[in-house]
Amino acid sequence: MIQSKFSVENSYLINDITNIALGNVATALSKVLKDEILVRNVQEVTDLKSDQLLRKDYKGDLFVLTTDIIGDMKAETMLIIHKDDEQGIIEKILPRTEWGKNEMREAMLLELDNILIAAFVTKLANLFNNTIYGHVPGVKEMTQEKFDAYIQEREQGMTASYALRAELGAFKSRINMELICLFDETLIPVVNSFDMEKAFVGHQEESKGEDAKKGFFQSLFG
Repeated sequence: MIQSKFSVENSYLINDITNIALGNVATALSKVLKDEILVRNVQEVTDLKSDQLLRKDYKGDLFVLTTDIIGDMKAETMLIIHKDDEQGIIEKILPRTEWGKNEMREAMLLELDNILIAAFVTKLANLFNNTIYGHVPGVKEMTQEKFDAYIQEREQGMTASYALRAELGAFKSRINMELICLFDETLIPVVNSFDMEKAFVGHQEESKGEDAKKGFFQSLFG
């Protein structure tokens, strides 16, 4: 159980900033999937269990993509993709000749996580006016039962001050995924000293992420 460490005013501030950052994630995902992306059910979570973090229609195994956020502020992100949605992503992105290659599928998921977490972190860094970035991502396939054990292990490994979860849904292709982020105690001074005048609001970070994405796809497909 994560106990709230923020005033009501600062809780609203975190909510606003993370919603803006999630909008940046939706924009990045829209470019990858060539679809409109809906951000649904964004909420703070205090009970880190699968029945609170995962959609109710999730069945079977999950791909859990993890990234450590490091720098002036520390956090851990988890991008959750159900097996059926993984197949949909692969069909949208990879050539048919690559569908059966597990190493290519894994590389594609890891790069998707790279793109989305970079979009999330860059917007957080700009709004909080600090230096943070995502470390090398990892991916694990696990059952819901193993996910429960995994998330409890992650909670015990850090002193979490705030956790959020959000659903990302593609409008036309109906691909869905979830993004979970656990912030440690380094979020507290960042929020408490937040200066609206120093928050950068703009879109100049998007071009860099787009160039990196094009470079990756070109390396895969020429």
